[in-house]
Amino acid sequence: MSLQSAHEHEHSRHQNQKRSFVQHRIDRLSHVIPVGHHLSAATEYDCIVRTISSAGAIIDLSGRVELPENFFLRIGGMQDEIGCTQVRRVGDERVVRFNMFLDADYLKLVMSR
Repeated sequence: MSLQSAHEHEHSRHQNQKRSFVQHRIDRLSHVIPVGHHLSAATEYDCIVRTISSAGAIIDLSGRVELPENFFLRIGGMQDEIGCTQVRRVGDERVVRFNMFLDADYLKLVMSR
């Protein structure tokens, strides 16, 4: 199963909600921030957000970086840190689910930058 298919399958259970789970390709340099002890964030790792929807993303995190199940994602050009949960990993790519859906207007803003 491809990562794109896995991501679509993960979000198919939300089809009855009024959100769009269409994947938008953005290929944007971004940062992963692991959640440390007492929610501290001491380290950042560069990544590429390959695709994004209101429910999650596929990120490319090169190298042998081991992430905790939960972490923050800061998308290039944006100031917000988005809480994420890793759903699946295949090589350097990870399918992540956002802990809260992205607002449609915020998603449009991300795609416009």
